[in-house]
Parts: sequence; C-alpha cells; structure tokens
Amino acid sequence: MKIRHLLRLFAIVGLAISAYLLFLKLTGRISYLVGCGEGSGCANVLGSRWSQFFYVPVTALSTGMYLALLASTWKPSRPVMAGLAVCFVGAALWFYGILLFALKSFCPWCASAHFVGLCCAFLLWQYLKKDRKLKGKVRLGVGGGALAVIVMIVGQVYGPVPKTHAVSAETIVEGKLDTEDLMKRPVHARGEGRLVNVLGDGKFYNTSALPHIGPADAPHVLVEYFDYTCDSCHDMHKVLETVLKKHPGKFCVILLPVPLNRTCNEFFPPDLESHEYACELARLALAAWRADPEAFPEVHELLFNRPVLTPELAEIALSQIVGEEAFAKARKDPWVEEVLTADKHDFKQLISTTAAMPKLLAGKDQVYHGMTSSPEILLRSLEKAFTLSAAP
Repeated sequence: MKIRHLLRLFAIVGLAISAYLLFLKLTGRISYLVGCGEGSGCANVLGSRWSQFFYVPVTALSTGMYLALLASTWKPSRPVMAGLAVCFVGAALWFYGILLFALKSFCPWCASAHFVGLCCAFLLWQYLKKDRKLKGKVRLGVGGGALAVIVMIVGQVYGPVPKTHAVSAETIVEGKLDTEDLMKRPVHARGEGRLVNVLGDGKFYNTSALPHIGPADAPHVLVEYFDYTCDSCHDMHKVLETVLKKHPGKFCVILLPVPLNRTCNEFFPPDLESHEYACELARLALAAWRADPEAFPEVHELLFNRPVLTPELAEIALSQIVGEEAFAKARKDPWVEEVLTADKHDFKQLISTTAAMPKLLAGKDQVYHGMTSSPEILLRSLEKAFTLSAAP
C-alpha cells in the first residue's frame, strides 16, 4: 500500500477518535468539573484544565489537524506535512507527560489518538523523504510546527483555567424536627448540643454530636459530605484546613462520610467505579468519633493518608489513638450505621445536580460540588458568603 493511502487511513482513524471526544465535550457528557464520582480516567483527563486551550477543547484542535492531514493527502505540500509531523510529535509528548506526571490518570481514547498521531508523523517523514518532487521547504514547516506546539504549551500553562467546581442551590428534605424528645429526632439532629439549619427548613445538624473540626460554637457552620478514598476530598480537606487557619474560631466544619461504593451505598451511580475500602474507612471514622471526639482531628488526618490505608492498618492505628477498649465498644454502636444511612440518603438528594464529590454545604441553600482549582477560590467565595473580611 502506498504511503499516501496509509496516511489517509490513519488520518480518518485519528479524525474519528478526535471527533468522538469533541462530541463528548460539547454535549456536556464530560465537563471541567473536578471531583470523585464523575466517571472514568477519560473523564478525569478530558475534564481537566489541560483539555483546553483558552477555553477551546484540545480535541477541536486535533480534529482540525487530522482534517488538514487528510486534505494534504490529495494536495501534498512539504511545509504543511512537515509542520503537521512536528505538531503530532510535540502534542503526543506533551500530553503523555501530562497523563503520567500531572493527572496520573489513563484515558485509552486519548492515548490512542496520540498514538495515531505519532504513526502519522512517522509516515509523513517517510513520505517527505521518498517524494522529492514536492515543492516547499521542510525547514519552514518544522519551524512553524515547533512554534505552534510552543504556543499551545504556553497557553495551557499560563492561559485561563476553567472553573473546576460547580455551585448550586439545593435543599435536603428530611421532615419535621421533634424538639421535645431528643432520641426521636433524625440522627443528624439528635442529642444535646447546638442545632443549626444549613440547607432548607427541614434539615438540622447538631454541631456537638456530629464529627467536626473547628469549635462547635463557631458562628459559621459548613457541612461536608466526603469519602476518605476520594482524591478530590483529600484536596478539599487541605483547603478547609487553610480556611480554618485563615479565620480561626469562625468555622465549624461538620464531617459526614459517604462511601463511594455500592457495597454499602446503594445510591452510588451504577455506571461509576466503586472506591475500594470506602465503606470500611467510613465506619471506622464514625466509630472513632464516638469513642473519643477530642481525638477526631487526628483520626480525620490519618484516614486521609496517601496511599489510602487498608482497613486493617487503619483499625490498628485508630485503636492506638482513641483507645482499644473504647474503639471496640464504639464499633458496635448502632449510631454508626444510623449516621451512615442518613449520610447516604442526603447524598441521594445532593447528586441530582452532579455525582461529583465532595459536597460542601454553606449557608441556607448553597452547595459546592467537586474541588475548586485553588484554595483561594473557595476562601474568597466563603468570605463573600459569610461577609468575612478578606484573609490576610
């Protein structure tokens, strides 16, 4: 088969893959939202900041490149072919590096598209070497292609970054609050202590009785639904620590684990991959809080270790922190499963907008879905929502 025919074939394959990925992006099936529970490695890659160039999807650029290649197989040009070859190689090396070192995720469609690009580059150089009748200077094309790759890289590094989280107005409907009999209240509002109404009129949380960081009597209360095995939740944990340090004594953050695993969370979408150890670590965390609330900040920090702790290692470590006897007793407490069940039902209502985790509840109706691209974004947003002076 002639090289030109092979080029045409590979161009069609690359065009089909790029067009498919562009379709997913433009139809909203994959967004820029960063958070656990949003799907596969392809969603992580195609939804990242590196998937765009000044808000233009890179899949649109690759679609254009394959169209140009296809056109050049009918009307060959040495500068155009040389420039395309350099672009294919430069783009592949750049994005393979992003996959390995920045995102640490694998998208078979993206990897295949760039592999096809490398094959096209090889065939282009073979064609240029073989057909000496083509007019135009190769150096001109190489220089133009190299410049295009540099502009793309600089634009991605220093250009505008898309919003990586979503904010929506939500409510959680739970029912009436019985203020006379503490034990008849919903579990999130049960027990002695301060009750706060965070979302809607029917949902209350007891800041003293539930796992939290920050003072229980702080003037502002946030509620986080999260998973210890979720990397975006891990990142949010670090951001919330920054918020508490910037505004000491101002925030109480109630921490409610929601396992992203269908073994114990029937509301976790069936098309998403379950997180290993999520159920076990959530139960261990709640039992540790029940055993020793004062030690919970240390427990919370430990369970966010990376790599994720196995349940066996976590159990040993938590027993040492809260006391072996108290921990063993707390693990049998029905309260643990009651809270976990309530967390799951709240999660079912909160994922109507998106399944992205974590969920951070702030104020009467505001929910942050996923992870902000920087701590400053969340900090400024909370300062505005709660009328706080800017952090020093």
